[in-house]
Amino acid sequence: MAIFDAKLEFSDDQDVAAAQTTTGSTNVFNFVDTDLEMGAGEPLWFNCRVGTEAIAATSGSTAGACTLVVSLVNESNTTIDSSSVVVFSSKAFTEAELTKGDWLIRIPLPYNVDDQKYIGVLYTIGGDTAADGKVDTWIDHGPQSSHDTQVSVSNI
Repeated sequence: MAIFDAKLEFSDDQDVAAAQTTTGSTNVFNFVDTDLEMGAGEPLWFNCRVGTEAIAATSGSTAGACTLVVSLVNESNTTIDSSSVVVFSSKAFTEAELTKGDWLIRIPLPYNVDDQKYIGVLYTIGGDTAADGKVDTWIDHGPQSSHDTQVSVSNI
């Protein structure tokens, strides 16, 4: 079993339902320094999947009209927003790809992920307004991990 580090978790079942907007992750990771070459050597992996609620448009809207783009970004300060530097951006996932528990992203961290001191995630809802939807994003040792089986209560 792999070890999951809660400090490397950007979002834990974070609600991203909104009207065509960009939302920042609940947590931001601080590298303390820049240009540490975190993407070099044995890679760490960026993982994203749909949480406990599928991402779906509001009722009465066009079926399948809601999309989600997930972007890994870096920033010189803790304010992760639309002005942050995009390190990786996903395709626009459609509602059909956004059902509960679906894996969206499993990639090794890009070499330039630590060009700035902080990294975080932006979730952009496109198309129609999302009435429901939650996501999990985190960094860990490999793409094989199962987020559900690794999350536990810490006694620290």
